[in-house]
Amino acid sequence: MSRVAPTSGSKALYFLCIALSSFLVYLDINYKSFERAKNLYKSFTISSSYLLKSVTIDPVNYIFEISKEKSKLIEENKKLKQELDNSFITNFIISRDSKFFADDASIKKFLDLNNINKPFHLAKMNSFDIEKYLCCSQHKMFIEIFNNKDIDFIGSTVINNQGIVGQIIYDKSIAEVLLLTDISHVIPIISDNHFCNARGSGRPGVITCTYSKLIWPDPIEIGQEFFSSGMGGIYPSNVLIGNVSSINIIDDNNIHFDLDLVADPLQSIYIGVVEGL
Repeated sequence: MSRVAPTSGSKALYFLCIALSSFLVYLDINYKSFERAKNLYKSFTISSSYLLKSVTIDPVNYIFEISKEKSKLIEENKKLKQELDNSFITNFIISRDSKFFADDASIKKFLDLNNINKPFHLAKMNSFDIEKYLCCSQHKMFIEIFNNKDIDFIGSTVINNQGIVGQIIYDKSIAEVLLLTDISHVIPIISDNHFCNARGSGRPGVITCTYSKLIWPDPIEIGQEFFSSGMGGIYPSNVLIGNVSSINIIDDNNIHFDLDLVADPLQSIYIGVVEGL
């Protein structure tokens, strides 16, 4: 393959470029002729890198910091709410200590009015999970029974001066009380010709019933009172439990209704325990 020899014109251009480059290097070294241009180039490079960082990395870091701060605030708010709830219960218990004898008398009066003649023991609320009571389906409290004399209280009825609160399901030095509103709890109730096994709703102060019109032809009315039936041998009979607060028709034959309970478990820290029926 033949090679093309450089022409005299291309040789001259080549040597001219070398000479011009050497001259420019000489000027830069001795007179700093291109210092300003180099500084402008450096400034442009630095500015570009900062600009790129500000539109890419900085927003990502900002979003990450906001997310981390939000999570921290949520956790702090949750902790503060729990501390406030615990403080509420503690202050509630302390503030009611002076009512020991008054509550004892009022509970005894309630027993007399409802013709409950079983042995009665005064007890004091030891702890109450207010967070689960307000939000969830498990409703329990823990009580300390005075002068229990090694009696087995499992299954015993727990009352205050308003009415029935629940029943004891575990009995040691501190007894565990299952409240009427716990979803696992069932209490037989009656009103005229209407009978129902009422279940806890998992909501404070509310229990629920479902019945068939084929069994109960008479309608249920808002405000209608229901009483404990005494069936099952757990609770005394003829104690007012609650009033119908809402009625929902499921289908042509089935009706669902809610009852607002008359007894609030937080009404007093002093409660009564009626020995098993």
